[in-house]
Amino acid sequence: MQLINRRFFGLLGEVVDGNPTQEMMEAAFAAADLPWSYISIPVPMGSFADAFEATRQLGFAGLHITKPYKIDAVALVDDLTLAAAKIGAVNCVYRAGDRLVGDNTDGRGLVNALAGACSLDGASVVVLGAGGAARAIAFELGLAGAREITIVNRTEEAGRSLVGALRAAVDADCRYVPWRGEFAVSADVDLVANGTSVGMLDPDERPCIDLSALGSEAVVADAVIAPRETAILADAAERGLRTVVGAEMLVKQAAISFDLWTGQAANESALRSALAESLLAP
Repeated sequence: MQLINRRFFGLLGEVVDGNPTQEMMEAAFAAADLPWSYISIPVPMGSFADAFEATRQLGFAGLHITKPYKIDAVALVDDLTLAAAKIGAVNCVYRAGDRLVGDNTDGRGLVNALAGACSLDGASVVVLGAGGAARAIAFELGLAGAREITIVNRTEEAGRSLVGALRAAVDADCRYVPWRGEFAVSADVDLVANGTSVGMLDPDERPCIDLSALGSEAVVADAVIAPRETAILADAAERGLRTVVGAEMLVKQAAISFDLWTGQAANESALRSALAESLLAP
């Protein structure tokens, strides 16, 4: 092992305790026999620009950006991928020569996790929420060929803003539906994606939706990462619907980052094992 090949990567966020990304990436590096290190760095509010510049000067080869700095990172990188530019947020940074490129893999992680579960080409999808995760998911579903995207959100301004941005960026019929009481998903929907944080603190908490009209081929996906099945996925499974867990979305995101940083495919089994251990840790 040659120290000259050692590289450093990191996670920048206001709160990084409990984030499993470091364990996952270190496991992937080890599985590939790469002498690389990953560091989780808490960044106080008001200090992100300085922290980002410090990692640039220290020669970090790649970064993950988490709450609340994904939008701030857009102005700090040298270049943006198409996805990051359309979404307006950066969660992954990689080097291209001397330049730092900002990407957004949030939604792409879900799209990759859906492979084999359903076809997105011409699909009718419902996205719950209009925050950062929901926004990334909606854009990537549109870029992947979804025919119709319905944004369901309690705050009208955020919901309509997302729909407006989607209409300008993807070739899909996009509409906003106010979330008033229980939202009944129509029978023609192929995919329901929960992009809210409901279920994050309490896996028994469920979004206020009715899945009873969905056909047997429909898929329900959750972006929430929990140590066990979330309530919305349990409800879907009970109805015989196919489900995609939030943990698999995170595994696919990590695999995308690994590919961007190394040029090779990640050992996804190592990523899953590290994530499972992290989620089950006290």
